[in-house]
Amino acid sequence: MNPNKTIATLIGVSVLFSAAVMAEIHQVKAVGLAYKPLVVKVESGDQISWTNMSTHNVNTKFTSSNGTIEYIPKGAKGFTSQMGVNFTSDPLTEEGVYLYKCDPHWGTGMGGVIIVGEPTNLQMIIDSDPKGALGRLVRKAQKASE
Repeated sequence: MNPNKTIATLIGVSVLFSAAVMAEIHQVKAVGLAYKPLVVKVESGDQISWTNMSTHNVNTKFTSSNGTIEYIPKGAKGFTSQMGVNFTSDPLTEEGVYLYKCDPHWGTGMGGVIIVGEPTNLQMIIDSDPKGALGRLVRKAQKASE
């Protein structure tokens, strides 16, 4: 057995274990027709858990005149939860802004913002000139990023 390889393997496992222990699960609660908190700032590797979802879901896909679009960082994986089911995201590893909505209540503006680390894609989202409820989410993301 090569002792150097064993030490390197143990160090690698230790680093992975440390990162996993440090990751957090942040809580967002559906309250009426709003997510509380509306904006959540987290670190890479953290997760978000949505609760009180009896008539709600979480969806990163938005419909536009050009089809479906996701306002998430490049390389990130979007998500759509089941209706009426509490949901926990996979670890969010791509830095940037993630916008999401509740499908049945998007008409009332029910959506939220996750900022993972630095808001690397925020200017690109701003440049898309979002209107209405989407524009409100972007303004909240801007304010939280200042």
